[in-house]
Amino acid sequence: MKLWNLFTFAIASMISTQALADINLTFPPQLKLQLVNEKISNSENALQLKNGQNQIAFQYKTHYRSDGERLLFTSEMILISFKGHDQNYTITLPELNSEEEFEQFNKKPQIALKDDSGKPVKFEQGKLIKEGFQLNRDLVSEVSAYNRTDKPASLHQPATIIVPANGQTEGDVAGQMLDYWYKKADEKTRAQFKARINQ
Repeated sequence: MKLWNLFTFAIASMISTQALADINLTFPPQLKLQLVNEKISNSENALQLKNGQNQIAFQYKTHYRSDGERLLFTSEMILISFKGHDQNYTITLPELNSEEEFEQFNKKPQIALKDDSGKPVKFEQGKLIKEGFQLNRDLVSEVSAYNRTDKPASLHQPATIIVPANGQTEGDVAGQMLDYWYKKADEKTRAQFKARINQ
């Protein structure tokens, strides 16, 4: 029986430690999550993130009434990035009820990020704006490109340049191959080779 109690205590300890080892982020239903750290996400109301720097992309979506009609407001794509560690965080959005408030929000979104104790948490905020009609957007590519800039809320990821393991470029390899075959050729073939290059 004591062994069972010890086992139960050990499992409970691991579970509670696991719960404290990440960031828990909650947000209102008007926040429609699109991406989390450049990966598509459609979580609703809560999200678990790894400790460290995180970025989310979302839109404010809500229905409202104007002149007796029910309309849908969808904001520009908003990006926020913040650094967190073993905490619960909450994003709050203002309540918007008129077209003027929606327009103002699109120009300058007012977003708050707070920790468990209600203290404001420092974060960067940016917008991912795409002009024109938007049927389907490749948000992963757009955010990835955004993150290679110095714009607010970008994760500042440098462009990746792939170099062959031996440090040679394709041009170097082609040149070496030409040299090899030129040296292997007889005089007649070398003359034909030179004539072809000089054309």
